[in-house]
Amino acid sequence: MPPQSNSSARSKRGLHAFVFWLTYLWIPFAVVCVWVIARRKGWARWLAVILFGLSLPVAWARFVEPQLLFVHHEEIDLSDGQDETFELRIALFSDPHIGVFKNAIPLSRLIDRVNQETVDAVFIAGDFLYHLPFDEIETAMAAVEDAEAPVFAVLGNHDLGFPGPPYIERLRGPLRRSGVTFVENRAFEEVLGGHRIVVAGASDYWQRRFTFAFKANLPEGVPVLLLTHNPDIALKVPNDFDYDLMLAGHTHGGQIRLPIPGLTRMVIPTKHPFDTGLHTLVRAGRDEPDRIYVTPGTGMIGLPMRFRRPPRIDILTLTLPTQG
Repeated sequence: MPPQSNSSARSKRGLHAFVFWLTYLWIPFAVVCVWVIARRKGWARWLAVILFGLSLPVAWARFVEPQLLFVHHEEIDLSDGQDETFELRIALFSDPHIGVFKNAIPLSRLIDRVNQETVDAVFIAGDFLYHLPFDEIETAMAAVEDAEAPVFAVLGNHDLGFPGPPYIERLRGPLRRSGVTFVENRAFEEVLGGHRIVVAGASDYWQRRFTFAFKANLPEGVPVLLLTHNPDIALKVPNDFDYDLMLAGHTHGGQIRLPIPGLTRMVIPTKHPFDTGLHTLVRAGRDEPDRIYVTPGTGMIGLPMRFRRPPRIDILTLTLPTQG
């Protein structure tokens, strides 16, 4: 899939903006329904009641749920039964999709909420933007510098032009100036929470430029956290690369989860059945499963709505083996 051209991206941006503003028609529709319910009798009143009732989930998904920022706490034991362990507390979020949908939660609110959790590190799993004009990127990303813990990030498919404008360096520059460390196809040995940790990353699955060449120089016995955007990268990890936990986003948890069995799985754009939360995957030729944690994201694509999958920040308390 080639990066989207600028003209095509502008056309898509115009369409998404039209959809966003069109949804405000629900307000006069609701006013008319309420007026009919209050003033009319018989079949007109009952029709208005039915139509208004059917519209309420749509209104919730458009005007309410996208603003409900949840924090999910989870403990994950990665010690594999070892006696000497330590705890690492991290924040993970992804897919803010700042841009054409003005009801997306801004980075300033996300960072403020993360700061309240007192974490050792912040991981952002890509898709920062969604049809945002280039001249607004610096301002939109500025809040990241307020993070009180080290921030590690990768870019997502929408940041790279699959689909959308190819932001890449226009986005990396402002975020680096805000103190973000990008880890695509690289590994960094860090001291987090007083312990040595390797923070590694893989570029987005759809970009097809991921490599794990960095694995040759990793220190032995140091826990490895692998950050990526699309969890399908787990299908491409070479057999001789061991990591403790992969952190990913991309799925949105379905974003709009209608209560129809199997429908959400059909709209999640991954090959492996990833959804939200902790997953395991056994690579061919290996006995122990890999562990992949997928966060459902905070923004939206396609439609400016979330239903039964509100924006979420994951706070993970990881139990890791102490280096031998």
